[in-house]
Amino acid sequence: MNIKNPFLLSILFSFIFCFSFSQIQITENTIGKNVVIPSKILDEERKIQIFLPEGYDGSSKKYPVVYILDGQRLFLHAVSVSQSFKKFKLTPEYITVGITNTYPKRFGHFSSGAKTFLNFIAQEIIPYVDHTFRTSGERLLFGWEYAGGFVIETMTKNPELFSGYLAASPFPIHDTSLPISANRMKSLDSILSAKKKLETFLFFTSSNHERVVTKGTEYLKNKLESEAPNTLRWEYTYLQNEEHRSTPYHTLYHGIKQYYHDYPELRFNSLEEYKKSGGMNTVITYYKKRAEQFGFPEKIAQRTMWNLVKKASDEDDYTAFDTFINQFKPNDFLENLRTTWGCVFAAFYMKHNQPEKAKELYVFFTNKSPNAARPINGLGDVYRALKNKKEAMMYYQRAIRLGKKNADWRLEEYEKDLLGLKNEK
Repeated sequence: MNIKNPFLLSILFSFIFCFSFSQIQITENTIGKNVVIPSKILDEERKIQIFLPEGYDGSSKKYPVVYILDGQRLFLHAVSVSQSFKKFKLTPEYITVGITNTYPKRFGHFSSGAKTFLNFIAQEIIPYVDHTFRTSGERLLFGWEYAGGFVIETMTKNPELFSGYLAASPFPIHDTSLPISANRMKSLDSILSAKKKLETFLFFTSSNHERVVTKGTEYLKNKLESEAPNTLRWEYTYLQNEEHRSTPYHTLYHGIKQYYHDYPELRFNSLEEYKKSGGMNTVITYYKKRAEQFGFPEKIAQRTMWNLVKKASDEDDYTAFDTFINQFKPNDFLENLRTTWGCVFAAFYMKHNQPEKAKELYVFFTNKSPNAARPINGLGDVYRALKNKKEAMMYYQRAIRLGKKNADWRLEEYEKDLLGLKNEK
């Protein structure tokens, strides 16, 4: 069809454009649930947002709950953080509850009206969440700025209500010109002087551009350093590269992660770090405690075993490498190891003139992955080192056949090994 009329061409292109986009499907993107609670304490309706873990409906588990003050601003970020934690197995899954607020009411709720707002949370929000959803009784409270100051006050007035308190740029904490600040410090003095166990967790932050906020957090830090009981687990982080409006994002992520510091699988940055931590006794103790607290198996996680073996390999520490391999074999380390890594570790044995130990690994991974060329080529290296040219040639040739069949990107390496063997005298 030859259409030369510009008007007809424009109509044709418009039709094609509209037709192509008519195939696109659009649905609403809803994050969690919105619940409106008729609050008798506040004498108004208040909205909360709730996000349940992905597997909630298909399980019978009970979940911790993280309560987010100023949910209208921070709820979506909190959900994103929870998804990241799940992806990388940094914390257990938990329910996220955003408690929405409005300006300028929030300033009153978190200062002069703090007692009333705390009653609203303790007597209406928490009972509703605990009654409606499967909760474990473990709760965290997070707030920023005035809400952060409210978090600190809640810890001093009702420390058992939450298992952990996370406060980003809490204000006001130590401002003698503000009555609410003086009352908070009086409550803190009271609870510290009473020498109560105070078995909870506190994580608070400020940045280098917050002046009066930082003055307050520094005062709180010094107070806790000198007077806090050993039962209070706390951490203060001074944020060098943040500003007042960005501190909640860092604080929420690192606060929850620090609260669950004993949940992730262990990972060491070096053998020196591993040794300084206490070595294998520390690793075993960690996994026993982790099993007791979170219901995991007691055995050392595969990722931790891999991490230690790899660090020994990276640092060229043969003794540590061989010790780890032998320690981890009974824990199904090889069974759960990818064939690629099995070959890397076998090559480390070859590097240290241990062909028989390398052979054991290559044979294991040849049986585990019979169509993989790399462990077969590795056996060629083993027999070449053992001066058995006939066997070496057979394995190299077999690796090349499999490499061609599977379009193995290492095929050139296998062919080079065979050629080198043939050129040997």
